[in-house]
Amino acid sequence: MQNFKNIIKQSYVALLLGTLGGVIALFLNLPLPWLLGPLLLNLSISFTSFKVTFSKNLLSPIFLIIGIILGGTLNVTLLYKIHLWIFSSISMIFYVLISTVVVAYYFLKICKFEKLNSILAALPGAFVPISAALLNLKNNNNQRVLIPQATRVIFLVCMLPVIFVYQVGYIEIEGFGNENNYDLKYFFELSLIFFICYFFSLFLKRFKVPSSTLLAGMLISGILYTFDITNARFPDVFINIAFIFLGTALGSRLNGLKIKDLLFYIFHGIIISSILIIIAALAALFLESYFGFDFLPTFLSFVPGGIHEMVVISVAYNIDPIFVSYHHFLRIILIVLLIPFIINKFYPK
Repeated sequence: MQNFKNIIKQSYVALLLGTLGGVIALFLNLPLPWLLGPLLLNLSISFTSFKVTFSKNLLSPIFLIIGIILGGTLNVTLLYKIHLWIFSSISMIFYVLISTVVVAYYFLKICKFEKLNSILAALPGAFVPISAALLNLKNNNNQRVLIPQATRVIFLVCMLPVIFVYQVGYIEIEGFGNENNYDLKYFFELSLIFFICYFFSLFLKRFKVPSSTLLAGMLISGILYTFDITNARFPDVFINIAFIFLGTALGSRLNGLKIKDLLFYIFHGIIISSILIIIAALAALFLESYFGFDFLPTFLSFVPGGIHEMVVISVAYNIDPIFVSYHHFLRIILIVLLIPFIINKFYPK
């Protein structure tokens, strides 16, 4: 109990700043406001003499919730459609590998990053799993990964609606349209999902699987939602709280960053985001030309923005949200599986 009090005492200022940052980002219509708002405000504080700390002991349940949320983007209709998406699934594997190699080469040769940071900063998406991995690395220049990755999310999520308005026309983008019935069955199912995912994460930890908490939440909840075993999903307030914790943890880890370095990382983050858009467009064009996929839905499915934002855009423009969420989920799973090999290969022992 005393240890928990110390953790809260150590972290409450950062969390208050994170909540304020989320409110400001929401007011400014920033993408992923409850994640990037806390990150950016805590980052801003790092330029002052005021020191903010955050205990990463608070993050295990947060990663579990985020994993369950990501798995919740799938549903039973995936079972009836996935066989139609074999070629796009294979293309997604190549997209992840090719874009990682191209962008990592850019960071390595142009920005002079270390090999590990070049590859982690180049991974096309999966900001949360990458962040989870970075929080466990010591003596690593996380700024070179987090800021380009955060820039990618902001740039792509802001650019996609502009592209769709230009191609299709303006449509109000509001939300998923998911509704929960908050009865006893809902709370029982959600609690059961949480504990099943938690015990599976303990199983993965025994085998020293990196990001085991996040991975367990994604895999188990993805299976439960896909096979329609349950429809209970976390309400938006839980999603927002989880993102506040994660954004706060990331922002408070960027102490000592200089303005000059920040602008440098943002500039190159925009360049690599443009590269990722071009590669995604080429992949969508290839699938349209040779396998009959529609360009815009495929393009939306390959652009590595936030999975929730991409699904919301798909709902607004009457694009199959399962097609979009499945491909983004596949991309995230691929990256989560790649991260341990990347760290084992390039992290200095």
